[in-house]
Parts: sequence; structure tokens; C-alpha cells
Amino acid sequence: MMRRFPLAVWLFALALAALTTLPYVVGGWSAPPGWQYSGAAAVPTGALVDFNSHIAKMWQGYRGQWDYHLLFTHEAHPGLPLVQSFYVALGALASLMPFSLPAVYHIARFALTVGMALAIWAFAARFFEKPSERWLATLFGTIASGWSWLLLALDPAMTAELSPIEFWLTDAFNLLGALVMPHFAAAVIVQIIIVLAFEAWVKSPSPPAPLPVGEGRKPNASTGFLSRTGVVQLIVLTLALAAQAIIQPYAALLFGPLLVILAAYHTFSARRLTRRRALWLLLPLGCYGALVVYQSIALYSHPVWAAFAEQNQTLSPPVTYYLLGYLPFILPLLPGLRAFLLDRPDDRWWLPILWVALVAMLLYAPFPTQRRYLLGVQTPLAALAAYGWSRAVLPRLRVKLRPLANILYLALASVALVGMLAVNIAALSEPFSHRAVFYSPDDLAAFAWMRRETTGRDDLVLTVTDAAGLGSGGRLVAALGQRVYLGHWIETADFAAKVADMRRFYDSAAPDDWRRQFLKNTGAVYVWHDEDARRFGDWNPASAAYLEAVFSSGSVTIYRAAEKAGSS
Repeated sequence: MMRRFPLAVWLFALALAALTTLPYVVGGWSAPPGWQYSGAAAVPTGALVDFNSHIAKMWQGYRGQWDYHLLFTHEAHPGLPLVQSFYVALGALASLMPFSLPAVYHIARFALTVGMALAIWAFAARFFEKPSERWLATLFGTIASGWSWLLLALDPAMTAELSPIEFWLTDAFNLLGALVMPHFAAAVIVQIIIVLAFEAWVKSPSPPAPLPVGEGRKPNASTGFLSRTGVVQLIVLTLALAAQAIIQPYAALLFGPLLVILAAYHTFSARRLTRRRALWLLLPLGCYGALVVYQSIALYSHPVWAAFAEQNQTLSPPVTYYLLGYLPFILPLLPGLRAFLLDRPDDRWWLPILWVALVAMLLYAPFPTQRRYLLGVQTPLAALAAYGWSRAVLPRLRVKLRPLANILYLALASVALVGMLAVNIAALSEPFSHRAVFYSPDDLAAFAWMRRETTGRDDLVLTVTDAAGLGSGGRLVAALGQRVYLGHWIETADFAAKVADMRRFYDSAAPDDWRRQFLKNTGAVYVWHDEDARRFGDWNPASAAYLEAVFSSGSVTIYRAAEKAGSS
């Protein structure tokens, strides 16, 4: 492996992983005495919500629960094996290690960031022979990000409604995604394994056809059977697609068509595949499709899971954000088109071209997960941008100026990424200004009481979470793996209605009879009352005869509901 990846590439990959880990190290060091850093990024805000969700999944794997349940909602529902299994498996791995769940989360994120950088280098090596061009593609695929932040100056009114995508759309850029979530880096690695295994399978030789008695050998005759190399590549492709179905199931609408189109090209145009041999693709594609269809059916097999699927809306922003967001790739790509047309035909380039084209079509397709298809698109864009930059832009410059041009352009392309790292480092160095990602001594004391005194993790805790997904619900699930009433804008069934219910619960004008019935209907065992709850309303649970204060520390009080909530 060291021969395939030069030492400089290994050092670069390790440096990227260390750089993306620096904000979290600062967060851990900055926690005041008695406080604890949660392990979440401070920016974007949604990173904390996602972090809490992923740690919730890890809790279930840690406890040996492989059928995933939603801990952010109170309704009973069946667990789903293979759904969200990346983090469930990571939690199971954590049970074998002497580290906390957030620590294992970041160990995985570090390792997978290294793997992602190496995979992008391997992808670049498929298209470029020169090390300098491979480095260009790798840099475009990692440190480069977007320029939609220019809208802050060009159209402030537009960004007042929606921030530039470099500041929140972590799916859009490889390293930005790896900064906050290990499964994003894993998905990019698996994507690259899929396309490289497919191309290697296409190039693998077929066994020669048997010679009939009395006939001479026909040139290039072959059977539909596979050589040993072809079998290995097909197995790798099958396993990679299966992993993709678990890590990134919605990408089936991208990689299914991509592989079918490429197979059709190699069968009917390039004629590298016989029709009989092309049929072997039914094996990996069939496994891939079966896993994706199973998850799709499972998510609509119960009302709670259906609510989860329906709330999972990740629609695309206006196209202006994408055009400026990917402008650092588009600018060198455009002059590269002329060089591409004049260059010797090379059908290797159909892969990145088709990949990008399919993503562009899916971004505004009638699906609720539009922007999810961006995950990993920087990889083919990086190859195309590196081609345009090395074949069309650099040749126009004097040789002595080319290194400077590379440095300046890539530095400008990485401004947003550097900014995100700097903002997180600054934010996580000031715990009192960013308390959402830190646990206070009151929080920790309450968590310790819950661990010690609760009868089980299924005891429902009445928590609050606002429309942005921030509040005690997500924090409690991440810290304890405890089931809560309200905690996540996707994973809490009927999220908007429950936010309204909790605002009414803490409204002093609401009648006590309604609250008692509400507690009975939800089956809540505990009420978690903290600063987040106080922001929801001015009603104080201490005035309720049907709630017993069982723990109190500063800003946090835990109440136990009466055994019969209908009685005073």
C-alpha cells in the first residue's frame, strides 16, 4: 500500500485529519473545571443536532441493540435492522474500547478522513499519470470549497434568508463533511471503491472460449464467465455497493443509473464487455437494490417510521448557491472543455462527466432528499477541474509562475474551509458563549442522577427542543441514550405538533387537567426542567402537586410524574 500511496500523500492525509480534529481538541481543553465538552462542532448549528442523533445510534450499538429505534420520540415502534447501521456498528465497536462514545466517534472520523484523502488520490491516479496532476486533483478534492460566500457582498438580502452553502451544507464538500461526520468520509471512500472496482472489472480479462474439435481458435473469443481477477473485482463491487446501501441508501438513484449507463457504453459502444458478461452486474446491482428497497419498505411499515421519512426533507437551495458554491471547479473546467475536445479521445472521462451530470439532474428532481446527492460530487468535479487547470490554464502561464498560480488559486478556493475551522476553534475556546456544545456542572450532576436512579433507558423524559432542533432533548439522548419526548426535527414523530404541545405545557394559562392528561397520554416518567424549558414558557412544575421534585442542582430540576398522572 505504501508503494501505491507515496509518503507525501500519507503525510498530507494525516495532516488533513489532524487539522479537522484541532477544533475538537480545543473544545476539550477549553472546558472549565467541572464542565465537559460534548464533542460536537459549534458551527454549523445543525452539526450539533446531527451529532446528537449519531451518538444516539451509537448508544444502541453499545448496548447490543442492532435493531435501530428512534430515541427522540415517545411512541412505541418496531426496531429496524440494517437501518442507520453505520453508527450502530460504531457503537458496538465502542463497547470493546476504553473510550467514551464521542471519543470513538472522533477516532473514526480521524481514521476515515485519512482514508478519504488516500481514496481521492487513488481516484486521481485513475485519470492522471503525472504526480503534479494527481496532486492537483487531490487538492481540488479535499481543501477546495466554494465561493457562494461572495453573496454576502453581492446580495446581502439573499443571504439574510439562507446562508452561503459553505457554512452549512456539509454534504457539498468532502473535507467539510469529514470535519463533522465520519459517515460522510466513509461514503466518499465507498463511492470511490465502487467506481474503481467497476472499471477494474470491466478491464479484467475473460477466460477464452473452449475450442470446438477441429476448429482453430477465433481471435478475442470469450465466454460470459469471469477470470479470477474479474471474480475478485465483482465481489469487491458487490460488497462496496452493499456498504453504500447502508451508509448512503438514497444514493441508489445516482449510482444505480451511473453503473448501468457505463456498462451499456462498455457493452454496445466500446465493446469491452460481451452481453453475457455484462449480465454479471445483476449480482451486485441486485444486492444493492434489495438492501435499498428493504430500507424503503421498512421506513413506511409503521406510522412512526413513516413520519421520520416524511420529515426527512433536504431540498436544494436556489441554483445561484450551487453555481457560486462550485465556481472554483467550474472556472478551470470551462477552458478545459476545449482542451478535452482537442485531446486524444479517452473514454475514462465518461465516468466523472456522467457522475456530475446525474447529480445535477437529481438536485432538483421531485425527491425530498435533493441536496443529499451532493455527497461526494466534489470527487469527480476535482478530476475535471484538475484537467482544465493543468491542460488549459497553466499552459498559458510562464513556467516560473505556475507554482504561484497553483498556490494562489487553491488558497482562494479553500477560504471557506479555513474560515469554518477558524470559527469552530474560536467558538469552542469560549464555552460560556457557546454553552449548547458543553455540559455544565448542573447538567453533569443531573446526568449522573439519571444513570444512578432511573429504572431503565426506556423511561420517557419530557424534554424541550425548538424549531431549530436545539434544546434539552438532543443533549439528554446524546449524554445518556435515554428516550425523550421531543429532541430532533426528523427523528421526533410529528415534530412541529410536539413543539407546540411543549409550549402549551409550559404556558401558565394552560389548565392543570390538560397537563395531567398529557403526562398520562405520553407515558412520561420524568420532566426535565432547565433553562431551555424556561424559554418555552413561564409555568413552574414546582407548583404541580402531581409532579415530585426528585433532583435539583442549580438550573436543572428533575420531576417524577405521579404513578397515576390523573391524581393530584
